[in-house]
Order: sequence, then C-alpha cells, then structure tokens
Amino acid sequence: MKRKREQNGSVFPRCGMWYVRYSDFRVTDGHLKRKRLAKQLALIQGVSKKRARELAKEFLATINKPKLSPETAIKLTEFVESVYFPRIEQRTRPSTLRGYRVMWKQLKPFCENLWIRDIRTKQVQDVLDGLAVLERSREDGETRFNINSLKHLKSFFSGVFRLALQQEYYEGPNPVRETSLPKARGPEDTYAYSLEEILAMIEVVPEPASSVIATAAFTGARRGEIRGMFWENYRDSAIQIARSVWNGHVTDPKSAKSKGAIPIISRLASKLNAYRARQGNPISGPMFPNDAGKPMDLNNLLNRVILPALDVCALCRVSKSDHSKAGHDFKRDPLAPHWRGWHAFRRGLGTNLHRLGVSDKTIQEILRHANVSPTQTFYNKSVSEDAVAAMEKLDLALNDTVVTPLPASPASTASISSLN
Repeated sequence: MKRKREQNGSVFPRCGMWYVRYSDFRVTDGHLKRKRLAKQLALIQGVSKKRARELAKEFLATINKPKLSPETAIKLTEFVESVYFPRIEQRTRPSTLRGYRVMWKQLKPFCENLWIRDIRTKQVQDVLDGLAVLERSREDGETRFNINSLKHLKSFFSGVFRLALQQEYYEGPNPVRETSLPKARGPEDTYAYSLEEILAMIEVVPEPASSVIATAAFTGARRGEIRGMFWENYRDSAIQIARSVWNGHVTDPKSAKSKGAIPIISRLASKLNAYRARQGNPISGPMFPNDAGKPMDLNNLLNRVILPALDVCALCRVSKSDHSKAGHDFKRDPLAPHWRGWHAFRRGLGTNLHRLGVSDKTIQEILRHANVSPTQTFYNKSVSEDAVAAMEKLDLALNDTVVTPLPASPASTASISSLN
C-alpha cells in the first residue's frame, strides 16, 4: 500500500511540549485503518518552532517512507498474544511457557495503549518503573517485585522485541537493551535442608513419601525429574535422569547437561530396595506411581501425606488439619522440621557436600548444572570417580548424624495403614 503524497505534519505546542500531528496506519480489531495521531517532539523551553519543525521532519521521514509494512502496525498486546506466544509454544518447555505467561500477565496492564512500531526505550523504561511501584499500600514499604523478578520480566520483554525485529514488526534497535532496572528489594533468601532435617523427615513421614524425600535429598534431582524416574533407568548403583514430568507433560530434562547419571549412596539404595519390594519388585515403569500407574503428583503427595505428618501438635500428636476437635490449642511440635519446598532438597545436597569439603566442580557434576564440565556430554552416561567418592563421603556422614526421633502422629499411622 503506497501513500499518494508525503505529509508534512502539523507542529503545535501543548502543556509545555512541542507535538506534531500526523496520519499513519493502525490495525484495530483485525482491520487496517488510517488514523490521526500526535507525537511528542521536545520541551518548548529552549526549542524554537523552527527547530520543532526540523524534529518533526526527521520523525515523519520514517512515516513517509516506511521500511515496515502497514499491516505490522498493531498493539503490543496483540503482537504478544497473536504472534509471540503461538510462535514459541511449539519449541518451549511447558513449565517455561507457563512462566512466560505469568510474566506477561504482570506486564500486560502497563502495555495496553502501546503500539509496537512506536515503542522506544523511554516507554519500556516507564513499564519497568511501573512494575516496581507498590501494587497496594504496605506498612513495611516493600516493592511489588524483587530485583530478580524484574530481571526476568526485562528478559522476557527483550525476547518479545527480538521476535518483533526478526518478523519485521519493529525497526531496531531493541528498545529494552538500554533500559535500567528500577530500585527494588533484594532477592528472598533461599533455603537448604540440613542432614538433620532430612533424616527427621524421612523418619516421621510414611511411605511412599519417605522414599520420595530420601530420593530428592540424596540425588539432588529436580521435582519434575523425580516424577520422571523409571525403574529401568536405575542400575549399577546409579540412576539415569532421562525425562522430566510437569503437569502431566513428559519432556526432556531442563538442559542437555541435565541428562546425566547420579550415584546412589547405600543408604538410599537400601531404602529404594525395600520400597521396591513392597511394590512387588517392578522392573519398569515409574518409580513413584499413583493409583493409575502414572507418575505421582508430588504436590498432591505433599498436601495429602507430608504436611499432615510434619505439622503435628506437640501435645496430642494430631495433625493441624484434624486438630479442631482436640479440645486444646494447637502447638506445633518444635522438633518437627518445617517444609521449605522441594528445591530445598537440591540446595541441601549441594550445601551438605560443600560442608563436607567436596569441590564445587564435583558438586556441579552431581547436580548436573548447565555450566558443568564440558567433558560430560549428552551421551556420557557414566559417573565419574570424583562424583562417586563425593556421594560415598555423604553416605559416611549420614551414619554419623544423630537425629532426635519424633513420635509418630495418628495421621502418619493412618496413612501407612491405608497404603498397606
């Protein structure tokens, strides 16, 4: 579509600023329409009308001889939802895609009136600054997002414009690149379970939760990788991480380097062997199945079995969820460990190995981080001698760790009986 003539625009002052009024195409409700628009040029103070006309001419050069087709003049929200997400959903892990959608939900209210072709660094900076403003008044004055959350939001935003540049919806450079993160609170502290907390949990929760916790704590596997563990991948005193399961979606592990073997210490091997025997010694299938034989939902296990076993009254040993008829106030057992999340087991393994003097490089190999030694490739299924020695050191430390035993709660006893 070609314009018949070049437009000069109309320069005018308003509220201490010079503006230029012009016409351009916009896609609204799927239809391409020509609209009258206004562009802010400069402050009136120190800028003559002659200079304002020069600025308008520079700006209108991109309108009179556009490099982008009129059909690409759509709102940022429409681009993200109708172009960006459909483009990436086929090549993005389901859990990652969900994270992107959560971030977009936070960004979208700040982007409703932005047209993607007109966005510059100033508009992006305004969005980031807006994200840091309090969503609601708080007595402690905390900002809405911490600094790490803002980093993730900025990275997502940059990815949106990278695709816009690639698909010629935007004429570069990427407007996110030169933005700065606004002042925000620091990241929240993460938690790592100690050996004492781990052993206390294993002792007090019933099966199969006890074996799941032991596996999480002594392999460092991620939650989805635990759900993806199959008996056929467990042999030669090691378990091969071959898949990950998230919300019923079976995918490869987080990265190619994550597809590795983890040494199994004797303490965990004994527990898994006993658990396997109770399951009828299966040779294949999920290690931790649900009633339908599919990989168990670990959050369901957490709410149904683990939390009731940990949150018990110190006086009557009844779970907090069943304590309403106990006849006295609930007082949590101070010796019972608190639940800090599944990932705290992974952090705990790294922390405990570090505490035992294991080198960082060896810990990275065991945890299969993306920056592990390049000698471990996608097809390297073996476990190094250093990794085996490190896990043996953990095994010896477990034998020397003393834990005060907790009385079994009625909820735990009932769970065990139902499972048997």
